[in-house]
Amino acid sequence: MAAGLSALGVLAVGASAAQAGAYMDRTRLVTLSQVKQADPGTKWITQVDKGTLPSAYCGPASTEGKAVAQRLARGYTDEMTNYGTQYLSRYQTEAAAKAAYTSILATLKTCKYSKPAPTHARRITENRHIVAGDATTILRWWDYALPSDPGSENGAFPYAVTRKGTAVSVLAFSGDGVGMKAANFDKIAKAAAAKLP
Repeated sequence: MAAGLSALGVLAVGASAAQAGAYMDRTRLVTLSQVKQADPGTKWITQVDKGTLPSAYCGPASTEGKAVAQRLARGYTDEMTNYGTQYLSRYQTEAAAKAAYTSILATLKTCKYSKPAPTHARRITENRHIVAGDATTILRWWDYALPSDPGSENGAFPYAVTRKGTAVSVLAFSGDGVGMKAANFDKIAKAAAAKLP
């Protein structure tokens, strides 16, 4: 099994309604039903809304920037080899959200938080924009077995980072092999963007 998100939970730290920006509730998060509809080839069966979510593959800095006013998260899994999390952060101003979006992408493009196993190497297989929210970037890391260990499982780690107003959504998924199809992942990213305030 590829390294990645192996346990799921949720982190929800609310800010007071008096703070600037639109206060968000859990209806702003993508549901298990939406993930299943976008990616019907995977048997997504569990939505996790309690406990503590693990850090995404590229670390905490790949899910939020600084000066976060509110955090929400939700996990999804097939309880086998596929995992996903949506991290949703609200910032005090649009300028802070833009700065967070830029910072998150910079972190993702280097992904220094974790390293592939000694039997694997890593490379980005996707780095593109789609029309969703004010700005959305799709990045995908792929950990692949070196010729010295051809029997090892490959792993794919697609991310979708969306900014809309004062909110930034990060979808961080993982799966064996080449992972979720790009078209399916785009559907989830667009569904997430459509729910942002």
